Amino acid sequence: MKSLLQQYAKVVISFHPIVSWIVNLFLISFLVLRNIYHTQFLKMNNLQYGLIGLIYGILTYLIIKYITRYFLYQQRSINLENEMNSLQVYTSHVEEMYDNLRLFRHDYKNLLLSLDDAIKRRDIDQVESIFNRVILPTNTKIDTQNTVLSKLSQVQSLEIKSLLFDKITLALKKGVKVNLEIEKPITPTTKIDTIDMLRIISILFDNAINAAAKAKDGEINFAFFDDKNNQILIIGNTTDEENVDLQRLTKQSSRILTLASHGLGLRNLRQLLSRYPFIENRFDSNDHYFEQVIIFHLS
Repeated sequence: MKSLLQQYAKVVISFHPIVSWIVNLFLISFLVLRNIYHTQFLKMNNLQYGLIGLIYGILTYLIIKYITRYFLYQQRSINLENEMNSLQVYTSHVEEMYDNLRLFRHDYKNLLLSLDDAIKRRDIDQVESIFNRVILPTNTKIDTQNTVLSKLSQVQSLEIKSLLFDKITLALKKGVKVNLEIEKPITPTTKIDTIDMLRIISILFDNAINAAAKAKDGEINFAFFDDKNNQILIIGNTTDEENVDLQRLTKQSSRILTLASHGLGLRNLRQLLSRYPFIENRFDSNDHYFEQVIIFHLS
């Protein structure tokens, strides 16, 4: 039953503690029966006790097996549904980018007509004005978005790719510069539930956007890569404060949620990470910069 119990611990005990306690109460009832047998509170011979024990054993096996199978199928169904939703979201993002490209193409044609007219009139001041006001900033913006978003192709999980796309787009809209480092194709570990992985990344990114938007020259750096037998996720951002009080932040995250830039959501993050003892969380702050490192020890 080793593999079954491992699945039971991973699927039921970790995510459905109330159900696991109901199973525990059933097992406790056998301890009560055993105590009755040894104290002879009720008359029971060895054969009766053995048969009841056998029935308990079979029922325990069947209960654990089918409860685990039910929640495992439920989890897979949720993951499949999330994958389909992520595909729809990602598709809608691509369609939105295509519409923006068509709009940009239309506007650019009008811009080129204005530029052509200025060139024909030898109006160098207007040519310089159009170039500095429109062409140069637009070119920089397009290059930045293409560079950042193209690296998402390295993420093999559609759900995580869609989430990162959404968060990066939000950060860029708020005027926050985003640097993305995913140099090689990476598949997030299956040892973590996909929904939990999405929540971890979402909390980290939301905090980073919230803090970077308040800072001068807001910037977010995100990296996700394999290192030997570990997967490492790093997210750092500029901050308005010179140094974030890490000790106070730890106390906040272990007690209640606060409205501080990085206190928001950290309690939920701690609760999520506590389910996975193989995950290590480090954070550091120095010179108007805050960084969190999540290390997934896979061996």
